[in-house]
Amino acid sequence: MKKNLPTFYKFLFCLLFILAAEFYLVREFACPTTPETPKETQQGSTERPKGIMILIEYTDMVGLSNFVNEMYKRDITGVFFTGPDFVEEHCEEVKKLLEYDNIEIMGAYVKDPLWDMSYEDQYNALKDTKERIEACTGEPVRILSSKYQASDENTAKVADALGVPYIVARGTTETEAFVYQPEEYNVKILSVSNIPSIRFKYGSLCDYSYWVRGGSPEDMMVELSAAANNKKITLLSHTKIGGIKERWLNMWTNYWDTYDIDWVGLDEIMTTDMTLPYWQIPQNHNNPYTPSTMQPDFELSEEVNVNNPCAVDDLPFLNSTDDNKESTDTSTNSEDKDIVMFSNGTGPMCIEAEEYFDNNNIDYTLYLITDEEYNTKVAEYKAKFETSEGVSSAYGYFPLIFTSQKAYSGFNEEIGEEILSFTEK
Repeated sequence: MKKNLPTFYKFLFCLLFILAAEFYLVREFACPTTPETPKETQQGSTERPKGIMILIEYTDMVGLSNFVNEMYKRDITGVFFTGPDFVEEHCEEVKKLLEYDNIEIMGAYVKDPLWDMSYEDQYNALKDTKERIEACTGEPVRILSSKYQASDENTAKVADALGVPYIVARGTTETEAFVYQPEEYNVKILSVSNIPSIRFKYGSLCDYSYWVRGGSPEDMMVELSAAANNKKITLLSHTKIGGIKERWLNMWTNYWDTYDIDWVGLDEIMTTDMTLPYWQIPQNHNNPYTPSTMQPDFELSEEVNVNNPCAVDDLPFLNSTDDNKESTDTSTNSEDKDIVMFSNGTGPMCIEAEEYFDNNNIDYTLYLITDEEYNTKVAEYKAKFETSEGVSSAYGYFPLIFTSQKAYSGFNEEIGEEILSFTEK
């Protein structure tokens, strides 16, 4: 027995070595793991996501006009999802809306989703949609969609035949917007941002998707914040909610004023992310709008409306001289002070910063996002500093404050003391 012990230990050692090696190889090669992207805010991000708004409306112009007014104040881009009946009914108002160069129409067949409709039926429906909208606006329809953002291969064939370069599909990459180029067609497919949260899953990243399932603006803000870490995002609003219901509009304006999104036009958001044969392009035909899932906490009639929503004729961009845009005395100076602040004028950190500067007699130049020079000036100052300090290293929060030595994003007492120290040198 004792003579066999060395052999036994050798065997045991070899067995343990083989098991350990097998475990390592399986873990490293057979089942590679990818760390889950943390759902954090944009604070640590170094690359601005490209974004575009999708506005959905086919009832009236009130919420739509008010929503576009808020977008205009912030130079935010968007496409307007609607059908030909609505455009014809509100033709003159829609044409005025399109004077905002950052908006164009997404022609939509709103009666039914296009899934599984024949090529002939889709061709007739989308051709009618395109021609009737263009007859009113005088501008080409460059992107097509349908109810629930539904499309299939026939939709791609039809768009190609009609010379329309883009179509829309329900999301396939959670909150990340993604653009597929099918090899067979001269058309690109926009897979819109979707909600990954189980409670609201399969809805687009849209205020209606949350409202109708009993969600709140706070619920939506969680996913909006996480989406600010993506490369591309498409954020949707039914403007009868987002444009007129106070708590939902406040959510949108807070988001726009907090996160530094690169709002781009349709062509830039539609740059190809992946080219595949159509049969390999992921499909999402989920349509989670049934009586069992449509249970809002409040009916729309119970939601509080905003006061004095902006009517179409009051939209400031209709005045070609831009006289209606807000400006401040501090932003008309030909030369900037040693400290320059870029502010939305409404966020809590912006208000705190302005009060701190005033209380400590800090002399500064202020640019509001509504000022005509805002975009040019903020780009000029950002070019001097690759990253910001303070609350965000990626210019993720207002206000943006610049001295000759540093750039700050966001505001708190520590930032205030640093800037005060700078002025006392």
